[in-house]
Amino acid sequence: MFKKLATLFFIGFIVPVLISHPANAEISIVESGYSLIQHATGLSDPQDVLDFHPGGQYGNNLFLTEYSRDRIISISPSGLTTPVATDIDYAVAILFGSGGFGNYLYASESFSTDGNIVRILPDGTKSVFTTGIDAPLDMVWGRGGPFGYDLYVTAANANKIVRVNGSGQKTDFVTELSHPTVLAFSPGGSFGNFLYVTNSHSGEIVRISPTGIKEVFVTGLENPVGLDFGKNTAFGDYLYVTEKEGGKITKISPNGQKTLFARGFVEPVELHFCQDGYYANDMLLVDEGSGTLYRIKNLAAPYATIQTPPADVGNTAFTLKFTLGDSNGLSDLASYQFLYNGVDITPSVIDAILASITYMDSQIATIEIPGLVLPSGKHEIEMIVMDQSGLMGHGRVTYTVP
Repeated sequence: MFKKLATLFFIGFIVPVLISHPANAEISIVESGYSLIQHATGLSDPQDVLDFHPGGQYGNNLFLTEYSRDRIISISPSGLTTPVATDIDYAVAILFGSGGFGNYLYASESFSTDGNIVRILPDGTKSVFTTGIDAPLDMVWGRGGPFGYDLYVTAANANKIVRVNGSGQKTDFVTELSHPTVLAFSPGGSFGNFLYVTNSHSGEIVRISPTGIKEVFVTGLENPVGLDFGKNTAFGDYLYVTEKEGGKITKISPNGQKTLFARGFVEPVELHFCQDGYYANDMLLVDEGSGTLYRIKNLAAPYATIQTPPADVGNTAFTLKFTLGDSNGLSDLASYQFLYNGVDITPSVIDAILASITYMDSQIATIEIPGLVLPSGKHEIEMIVMDQSGLMGHGRVTYTVP
């Protein structure tokens, strides 16, 4: 669609000069076409990073846990760090709630058998959501279907994963793991419908069915910790894992084949793919050993970003603003999809989108649709663009109306 549109507006396009920031000279990304950026340095035992946020008082920031300082900090797009909560005991995992769990910031206090999951308000105050989890090192929300929408948490010292409902009640989901560390739900497709977990002590990745059946997916990893899927990003339909002892990132195909992606880090722990906002299509990597947060970018990939809502939308009119772009020129875009709550509604909205373009040049188009009013409920808006070579850009935002 945009190839045809761009042809009407432009005669050719300008090839940009791409400049990346210098990073640790010993670090190398094995695959070409990527840029490594030191986004924040001087961190104290950083553990987990989060880019999704509900807007409002939490702001347009990244959030990161510092284990040895017992705190959570926010990181601005310029790399400025600001304390958010300073009494989070042995802070490790972090994520935002939604739906029945509320738009709160959740974090794990990972001390021994009495590990807590706490809720944190924008002013930094906390309350205990659930307790008694033996070393809660990571947590993810269920994505519906047979897994439901509960919270899944690794209890690393107890070698199990627990499931927590909206009232904080815990049940064992699966046991007899080997120091489970980090969780990631598969995006479907060739990776199936599983919950993936790193068994850090045995060097494995295990996948678990909705009924709790375990299956070893990959072996031979060096203390695997971070885990995330690249689907709907410029990094492709692969599972990426950090190997803390090996100081590297490994890419894993749906059939379990391992490929080295990057090496030379000190002690990489969590990695996270961003799918919206300022960091859309970036891989965020936390290197605990060097106290650094890295951004890794695919320089050639198209992108789709959606402006984060200023807060829960409410029942007043607002403006939906998003941007589509490609460093190789808009004429390189081959397809575009607009999804609402997981349903492709492109044919019914494409005319309105074209009529709402407020800026356009050879590489970028900005669209603003004013006067939108949403009914009560959760509204997930997604955009997916793909270029001629199959690279994908993805933007996503969630509006919640009380």
